[in-house]
Amino acid sequence: MLQLDDEQASVKGAKTPSLAGTELAQKRNIQAIINQSLVKKTNAGHKDDVHPLRRIGFSSQGSVIIHRGRFSWTSAFFMCFFVIGAFASAILMFLSLRNTTWSMTSEEISYIDAPNPPWDVPPWGFVKQPNGATSRKIGKKFRYAMPQFLLYYSIFSACFGLFCVAYFCSETLVQDRGVEAVRDMGELTNKGVDVYLFHTVPILAGVIIVCCGVIYFIQGLYFVISMVVGSTLCLGCSNMGINMNFEGGPRLCHALNYDLVASLQMAIRIGAIGGMSAHSMAQLGVVIVWMAVGDANGLVGFCTGVSIVSFFNRVAGGIFAKGSDIGSDFVSEMLGLDVDDFQMDRMEALKSKLADQDGDGDVDPDEDYRRKQNIVGFDATEDEQARAGFITEQEAAMREDIEKQMFESLATLHPVNYLDQIGENIADIGGTCSDLFETMVITLACGVILGSKMHEAPCFATGLPFVIISTGTIGCSMSCFFVWAHEHHSAKFIRRSVQLNLFMIMIFVQGAVFLYCYLHWSVWQSITYDRLIRYNVIVGVGLLAPEICAGICEYFTSPDCGPVSWLAKDSHLGMIQVILQGLGQGFASAGIPSVINIVAQILAFRWEGFYGLLLLACSSQACTGWQASLAAFGAVANNANRMVHLSTVNEMAQHRGNVLASLGTVLSHNGKSVAAQNAFFATSALIGALLADKRTKQGLNFQSTNQQELSEFARAGLLASVVFAMLFLSNTLTSTIQMAKLLVAWAKEHPTEVAARPGMKFPQSHLMPLKKLVAFCAIESFQLAFSPMCQTFAAPLVIGQLFGFRGLLMLVSGGNSVCFSLNMFLINSGQAWDAARKYVLFGMLKDEKGNVVSSESDVYEFLGIGEQIGGPLEDLCGPSLDNFIKFIVGVSFVTAELYDETPDKTWQAGIAQVFINFGLIGFFKFGLKRTLHWVEGVYRRRQEAIEWEEGTLMLREIKMHSEKLKAKQATRTSGDHELILN
Repeated sequence: MLQLDDEQASVKGAKTPSLAGTELAQKRNIQAIINQSLVKKTNAGHKDDVHPLRRIGFSSQGSVIIHRGRFSWTSAFFMCFFVIGAFASAILMFLSLRNTTWSMTSEEISYIDAPNPPWDVPPWGFVKQPNGATSRKIGKKFRYAMPQFLLYYSIFSACFGLFCVAYFCSETLVQDRGVEAVRDMGELTNKGVDVYLFHTVPILAGVIIVCCGVIYFIQGLYFVISMVVGSTLCLGCSNMGINMNFEGGPRLCHALNYDLVASLQMAIRIGAIGGMSAHSMAQLGVVIVWMAVGDANGLVGFCTGVSIVSFFNRVAGGIFAKGSDIGSDFVSEMLGLDVDDFQMDRMEALKSKLADQDGDGDVDPDEDYRRKQNIVGFDATEDEQARAGFITEQEAAMREDIEKQMFESLATLHPVNYLDQIGENIADIGGTCSDLFETMVITLACGVILGSKMHEAPCFATGLPFVIISTGTIGCSMSCFFVWAHEHHSAKFIRRSVQLNLFMIMIFVQGAVFLYCYLHWSVWQSITYDRLIRYNVIVGVGLLAPEICAGICEYFTSPDCGPVSWLAKDSHLGMIQVILQGLGQGFASAGIPSVINIVAQILAFRWEGFYGLLLLACSSQACTGWQASLAAFGAVANNANRMVHLSTVNEMAQHRGNVLASLGTVLSHNGKSVAAQNAFFATSALIGALLADKRTKQGLNFQSTNQQELSEFARAGLLASVVFAMLFLSNTLTSTIQMAKLLVAWAKEHPTEVAARPGMKFPQSHLMPLKKLVAFCAIESFQLAFSPMCQTFAAPLVIGQLFGFRGLLMLVSGGNSVCFSLNMFLINSGQAWDAARKYVLFGMLKDEKGNVVSSESDVYEFLGIGEQIGGPLEDLCGPSLDNFIKFIVGVSFVTAELYDETPDKTWQAGIAQVFINFGLIGFFKFGLKRTLHWVEGVYRRRQEAIEWEEGTLMLREIKMHSEKLKAKQATRTSGDHELILN
């Protein structure tokens, strides 16, 4: 039913207060009449056979079939498994306090000179030092007690988080899948996702096997095992998040017909499946690997495997998403299709007809009609609405006709139009989950390395990062169960409720950190009072910094804020105005978060050096499980909103879908900005570990050498950081355009294979074409991702050997800052254009006369050009810079022994690396495609020769010819039927 907006309601209430009271009384009377009618029918033995969906706006007078969900035994099994794991870890936590569990010690090489802690610190064990040493020396081995209690606490919190994930999976799958149209759309996209994973997982497995084979001869067996474990866990979390997102889309679409609050809770829990699984599994994997190997450097292998998977998920998934999005638009234009994903044209036509009371074609104000809109409740049937005078029989017939056309339009959509929906969710969910997983693993690994080797009290220093992350895991898991909202709340108001949950997590984490530091100061004297204060302040700054930066980015990209409305209002000046203004706002939005980072890093480093930067990274990720869940929520909300607009004319369902989609768009973009912030802090900590490890192996004190002079090699490395970042952006962007071109060319070459099957019912008519399209795009996107991968891998090798370790250090340090600022600029510019276009699409922009600017205007077209430009920048180029710089620093850490301080002996190898790098990039960008085509040609000619020898070639050609004739005849018959019906 049509609803008055807040502005109209407030004006009407202010002018005629008595009228508002009359409406309320009438509404109560009608509801009383309806309730009395139902009671009389029940007493008389008549059953209320009106389906609940008929009460909330479905216009079909026929039977409404609701397809039920299913119970998941797998989810139930894992719920039991993680309950047992949490119970066992809780018992071990208390036993460790009594020092009755097995002893866990680690032997490391010290980065500093410091006395060994007293035997009674920590309170649960004496640690015998090598050769009975009484103090630690730089470059010498020492032993320390691992923080057993906190490791078990981390396992407990991770099991709690994973239990919540399993519960959310079970709860989601058991929900109703909706009516037939919604179920069919969901099944179609699910099949497409299955095809994507079926073709990409073996490619990733092959890459991991090759990398393990090479690294085995350099780092050994344990490093390789850690790589395999890390890559497997990361891939499993991202794939589960992707699958459950598409499983939840139809269920959320169906729930939007009933209630906004319940739909919001469902959407957040669906998003938490991907976000919390990555957050919890990364934490659990680091703890188990560290307990198993007992070596901080052993975690580097775990990080390496995760980084490879994360890079391909983000880059290859982004190429698939944006390349298929752009390519599908080209294919639609080539076929002459006008795709209206949100059915806005039909809804505008319906609203115009309903508002035209006198039938003269003009929209006339009708106060009586508006008053009737507020009389009938949301759950009234169409018969009850007609009795109240809300709708007429003509209007009801009009609604039913439009809804039938919407169902029929699903079959008329070309299969290529479903590619962008699949790709967008794969990039958002898979990329976000794997990116979070990678950043979390890097941060915890740095916590173990820096906390043990750089701090005077290693047991305390290695435990504090796990306190921060583990407490955040518990808080994030609890926050996913409920967000306060109301049916009438707007997206902006719900956003504030989401922030309230976030602040509660921050307070929870800050309290745990204060308690931990207070005990070590007052009871065990592991730290001083000054450090107690400093650690708490640094953690507080780290907790607040991501949300502050997200709020700044939200101001520049949210439709509720000024910059987006300014961009939309000024778009009538033309395409150039749209592009330049969007870029200008992007530059402004990138500068302010960079200032926040400068202040936070100066504070942390001046107080506690690289360990302060580590605490900054850990605290910034304490709430990331919640923020990643919200980013995944954005993907499922937009997916469900599209389904709602394609399946029903129920205005309340569409309104709820628009609210969640608007909220989800903002939260999804905030997730990108938070991921960039986390990557910046984590990379800074990893750079500190790289510097300390290299200087220690050189026999130097890193604390006296971390301020190097700006030599010619350092300047070259700093410039190289900009050059390689730009080359990476160019490589990924051209790969996206090439992906779109390949899709268009393949659709031209195989028109019958990508078209819907004639004579078949939806979705079977679209199933095989979509599978072929997804398979083609998935393989091509991963082939195109090898080129950026080779470039990223070669960057530290080239610079480290060409300019020495000094140049390498400036490459990673400068590249970290460059990538963060570029990331902020790219994602904010792209999101501003997208938000401005939606600002017009949903009728928020009005002209000088107060009329709503429609989606058929030139303004909408101008903003569409900006959206086309900003899409790849926002969803691929910007977020992939996080993976780019993290992978460079990770490779630099693993290969640090290959580089001398100056390149006097290695510059020849550096020049050779340049040529090898360009050769590999050229091969994967151009040669790999030709090589595969040559192999396919050889295989095809060989097969034809065998068939000719066996005499089966002619039979196959006859069969192919007959199939083509049948397809043409089916198409011709379908066209004749359409002419007869018309």
